[in-house]
Amino acid sequence: MNKKKYRVKGYKHLDNKKSIEKVKGKIQNPQWVAKHGFYPFMHFEIKFQKYSRKEKQPKEKVRKIFYASHIDSFIYKYYGDKLNNHYNSVVDELDIKEVATAYRNNLSGKSNINFAKEVIDFIKAQQSAYIFVADFTNFFDTLDHRYLKEKIRNVLKKDTLPDDYYNVFKNITRFSYFIKDSIEAELMTNYTENEIKNSYKYFTEEEFRAFKHKNIYKNSKSYGIPQGAGISSVCSNIYLLNFDKKIQKYVKEQKGLYRRYCDDLIIVIPIDGDVQGYDYQIHQKIVGEIKEQVPNLEIQPEKTGNYFYSNNKINDLEFNDTKLDYLGFSFNGEEVRIREKSLFKYYTRTYRKIRICNRKSKEFGRKSYRRELYKNYSHFGKNKKGHGNFLSYAERAQKIFDEDSKTLNLMETQVKKHWKNIQSRLENPKS
Repeated sequence: MNKKKYRVKGYKHLDNKKSIEKVKGKIQNPQWVAKHGFYPFMHFEIKFQKYSRKEKQPKEKVRKIFYASHIDSFIYKYYGDKLNNHYNSVVDELDIKEVATAYRNNLSGKSNINFAKEVIDFIKAQQSAYIFVADFTNFFDTLDHRYLKEKIRNVLKKDTLPDDYYNVFKNITRFSYFIKDSIEAELMTNYTENEIKNSYKYFTEEEFRAFKHKNIYKNSKSYGIPQGAGISSVCSNIYLLNFDKKIQKYVKEQKGLYRRYCDDLIIVIPIDGDVQGYDYQIHQKIVGEIKEQVPNLEIQPEKTGNYFYSNNKINDLEFNDTKLDYLGFSFNGEEVRIREKSLFKYYTRTYRKIRICNRKSKEFGRKSYRRELYKNYSHFGKNKKGHGNFLSYAERAQKIFDEDSKTLNLMETQVKKHWKNIQSRLENPKS
């Protein structure tokens, strides 16, 4: 157990916050885990507008958030790491270790930047190529429990799940949960807002027992796991083992490349000769047939893309110039940029922070709140210890893509004027 990975989280739940040091003995004891009574998850939804390029209008997206209690999150994390180790051994045996690039505990030091560069470099190395990208529909919400259980058994090389694994599996599939808003509304009837804010957990034991009988919800379906629990991500990779194995075998026979980042997949097939008239549908048919062998696996039609690479250009099926968006980068056949959506998000947040700075500066009669602005949104914060900021990301992407580069990489160019834009809005609040 790498204790550095088990940080105490600040959120409020049904149990008190605790350090891994105090509970690691229990978590590493299979007999204790086998009998552990898991708390319900806490659940809420985030709704946001996402622009659909195909439908040419905003579309409401709902993200379902489930988060486990403090002790349960440590258990899910610990068993997720254990399963990840077993998964890594199995993909080595199947010769598909390079396929899945997300949620792996043996790819430290690599990020989406490295994985995007690998794919784009492979495309550039071809004379011509067919590119297929797709995304699975509501992936975590549709994982079939029986099939997942079978795959976990296969990964563990067990005829039946050990008792500790079964208890964890049972609580990640037939999970129970509370609605966060309902809990907070209930507490408001008995406590002041200050008392709720300063408490370490939501209920006393007595209150919890009374509340849970009338407010608890359960996943009674035979499919679906909560995305975000420490074990969910590796479960998604395990679920797709057979799919990955068969797709990889087919794509390798075509001398192509197949990569999957969680529920996003990309296939690149080299083309000999002219791309005009190329029968790309045979590849789609094979992917469809393999997909049908995995329960509840559906590909989102609106997120499916078909492209040709030829003459240093990315073309759509009508041979119009276009670009390939992959893992946060945009590639037109020659140039690589951070995708516009990410750049737009960075500037939206920057300008929102500037408006706060301007408002507070006017209120106090002096320059205010600028330190945080510079740290999070300018070059002054990009070399700080920790995660850095968007400028750090752009610099890192530029550096990685420039190594043995086959493309013109424009990440730092995209943010070159960030300081000028910040200063101009600070000095001219209406600009």
